[in-house]
Formats: sequence, C-alpha cells, structure tokens
Amino acid sequence: MQRITYRNAGFTLIELVVVIALLAILAAAALPRMMKSYDGAHEASVAATGGALASAVILVRSQWVTNGAPGAANSVLGYGDDDIATSTEGWPTDAGQGTSSSHSSTVAGDVTRCIRLWRSLLIENAPVVAAAAAEQVDYLAEAPGGSVCRYTYLRNGAGSNIEYNLQSGSVITVL
Repeated sequence: MQRITYRNAGFTLIELVVVIALLAILAAAALPRMMKSYDGAHEASVAATGGALASAVILVRSQWVTNGAPGAANSVLGYGDDDIATSTEGWPTDAGQGTSSSHSSTVAGDVTRCIRLWRSLLIENAPVVAAAAAEQVDYLAEAPGGSVCRYTYLRNGAGSNIEYNLQSGSVITVL
C-alpha cells in the first residue's frame, strides 16, 4: 500500500495581504494616468470632429465656387447628397429641404436646422447629434441665437463644444 503525502504548497494569509496591498498601490499610481488618457481621448475626438466639420464647410463652399458661385443655392451639386443650401456668400445654411431651404444665416433658435446641417455636412459615420440629451447621443445641438449652431459634447461632461457660424463659415472648437 502506497502512502499519499500532501505538501502544503499554498500561500499564507500574510503573503496574500502583501500581494493585495502591492496591487492596490500600483492601481492607485496608474489610475490618474489612465484618467488623463481617457480625458485626452475625449478631447481628441472633439478636436477631430471640429476639424471634420470645418473641412466640410470649406468643401461645400469650394464646390459652390466651382459651380459658378450662383448666389443663394438650394443645393450644392457635387457635395454629398446634393442637398445642402447656401447663403449668398456660399456658406452652408440648411440641408435636405430642397426649394424650402433657408438661405438666411440667422438660425434664430432653429435647432432642427442645426441638426440637418450637421448630418448633411458630416455625411457618413458622424457622431450622433440631437436636440435633447439621451444615452446614444454624442452631441447636443443648440441654436443660442444669431448665426451660431453650437454642438456640445456630452460624453465627458467637460462642456467641450463646436460652434459653426453660418454667416462667416467659421468653425470654432472649444475644449
């Protein structure tokens, strides 16, 4: 008959406590760095989206000039779905409305027009924009007055936003 012997090969309670304490110290040191990376990723996302919107505005105006700078247009042929309207200066002012398009650079609280512009200018894979905050919404659209459409980033609560001025065509990203 063979005798079976068990060797105690486990960890002691003290060893487990020391390992857990070391892991806690490492986590406490790494967490702030990870949070900075997380915040930096959100800022980079807003900056990239602002750059994409600025490029789209310039591309629409460039196509408008290429088409002969026809004044206020109901659609700029050659950009996206050919559904972006412009002011007499060629800056995008509305989208998807055909002959009912607004050519005015004054938004006057028309959030739906700001949303239409966002979706048509950024064409595909655009971050989700809406007039009210919700779980799947990336940007909150606002028309604070005058000729500005403001898109506030909701994912990090830092108040970062992108402003598009329909009168001048300028796009400003605030981080």
